[in-house]
Amino acid sequence: MGEIYFNLFLAVVSVAGFINTFSWQVITDSSGGPAIYPRLILTGLFICAIVRIFQILKQKKEERRAFVFLDLFYGHRGFFLLTLVIYAASVTWLGFLIATVIYLNVVVNVMIYFSKGSFKADKWLVLRIICLTVAAYAITWFFQSALRVMVPTGIFGI
Repeated sequence: MGEIYFNLFLAVVSVAGFINTFSWQVITDSSGGPAIYPRLILTGLFICAIVRIFQILKQKKEERRAFVFLDLFYGHRGFFLLTLVIYAASVTWLGFLIATVIYLNVVVNVMIYFSKGSFKADKWLVLRIICLTVAAYAITWFFQSALRVMVPTGIFGI
C-alpha cells in the first residue's frame, strides 16, 4: 500500500510541476519555449506513476511485496541515494562534466562491487572508466549543443 501512496505522490508532484511551467515567462516562438523539456519529463513521470499504480492494483494481495520506506536508505539503494545527493550538491562547485564523470565512475564501480562482492580490479575497469567518461562528455554535449541548456562550469571552467 505504501508504494501506491508513493506513486500517487509522484503523480501529484508531476501535475503540480506541469501546471507551474505555464507561469514561466517565455518569448513566443515555434520551439515550445524553455518549458517544453520539463513538461515532457513531468508527463513521462506522471504516466509511469499511474502505470505502476495499475500494475500494483492488478497483482493479487498475496503476491505483493511489502513496501518498507526505510529500506530505501540501506544497502545499494542507500548508497545510490547518498551519492545522488552529493552529486547534486557538488555539480555547481565542480562543474557538470567533472561531477558527472566522478559520479558515474563511483556509482557504477560500487554497484558492481555490490553485485560481485569485492573491489577486485577486473580486466574491464579501464574500459569502463573510459566509456563512462565518454558518456559524461556526450551528456554534456547533448545538453549544451542539442538542447541549448547551460550547464554549470564549476571552478575549473570546464
